[in-house]
Amino acid sequence: MTGPGLEQGVSAGAVAPLALVAVLVLVLLASAVLGPRVVRAATPALVRAPRAALGLLMGGVILWTTSLLALGPLLAWVITGPGILPEPATRVCQACVQAANPFLAGQIDAGVPAVLLIAPSVLAGGLLVAAVARDWRRRDRASRAAARTVLAGGSRQRVLGYDVVVVPDERPLALTFPARHGGIALSTGTLRLLGPEELHAVLAHEAAHRRQHHHALEAVASSLGRHLRWVPLVAAVASALPGYLEIAADDAARRRTGTVALVSALAQLGERAAPGLLTEPGAVLHAAGPERIKHLVQPARGWAGMVPVAGFLLVLTALSTVGASIGVPYAVAVLHGC
Repeated sequence: MTGPGLEQGVSAGAVAPLALVAVLVLVLLASAVLGPRVVRAATPALVRAPRAALGLLMGGVILWTTSLLALGPLLAWVITGPGILPEPATRVCQACVQAANPFLAGQIDAGVPAVLLIAPSVLAGGLLVAAVARDWRRRDRASRAAARTVLAGGSRQRVLGYDVVVVPDERPLALTFPARHGGIALSTGTLRLLGPEELHAVLAHEAAHRRQHHHALEAVASSLGRHLRWVPLVAAVASALPGYLEIAADDAARRRTGTVALVSALAQLGERAAPGLLTEPGAVLHAAGPERIKHLVQPARGWAGMVPVAGFLLVLTALSTVGASIGVPYAVAVLHGC
C-alpha cells in the first residue's frame, strides 16, 4: 500500500515499536545461530558452577522461545487492517491492543488484522505447552515401566543414611528414579564392588539428582529440543544439558564426600551401570561416565569461558527486557479489562 494514508500511518510514534521489532528479530537470529558456539566456548566456566549453568542454559531456551512468541503481539502494536471477526469482537480486540501499547504509536494500515498477528503466537505457545505435557506423561510412563523392570525383586534398605532399593544383580548398578517411582537403586554387585567412602559418594551423587529435580529438567529440555530442533541454540542446549546434570550431581557429591572417593567410584563403575536396562533415555539418571573425571581431577581455572558466559547473559538480559516490555503491558491491559 502506498500514498498519503500509509505515509501518515508511519508516525514518529511508530518508530519505537518498529525499532523494537528490529532489535528483537536481530537478537533472536543471532542467538539462535551463534548460540551453539557460545555454549561450547563457555564450557570451562559453566562446569565450575554446574547448577548456575543449568539455570543459565534452561533460562536461555525458555526466554528465546517466549521472545519468539512475543513477535506477533509486538507487531500488532504497529500493523492494523480490516477486522475479520464480528464487529463487536473486532472492537474488543483492537481496544485491548491499543490499551496495551505503551508507545501510543500511530499504526500502519498494512491490511493485516491484529488478530491474525496475535493468534499464531497464542496457538503456537499452546501447542508447544501441550506437546511438552504429552512428552512428560510419556516419559513418566517409561520411567515407571523401567522402575518395575529394574527394581523387581529388590528390597528397601537403609544404606549409609540413605533410603535405597537394593536389587539382586551382580552387575554394578547405581541409578535414580523419580521418588514416586522408587528413588535410588543399587545392585548387590555395587555394594560388593565399592568401599564405604566410594559408596557414600555414589549415594550422594544419586541423592543430588533427586533433590535438585534433575529428572524434570532433563524431561523439559529433551522435549523442547525435540520440538524446536530447527533452532540451533535449543538443539545445542538439549544436547549439553544431560552432561551438566551429571556434573551438578558430581559437584554435590564431591562437596559431601571429597574428590578422591567420587573419582574412585566413577572409575570403578565406568560405563558398567547397566544402561541397557533403560527403555527411555532420561527415564533414570545413573552414576557412570569416566569422561567426567577430568572435570573433578583437573577443573578449569582462571577466566576461561567467562567472556562467552558474559555474552550469553547479555543476550538473556536483552531478551528478558524486550519480553517484559511486550508481555507486561498486555497482561495489565487484560487484567484491567482493556
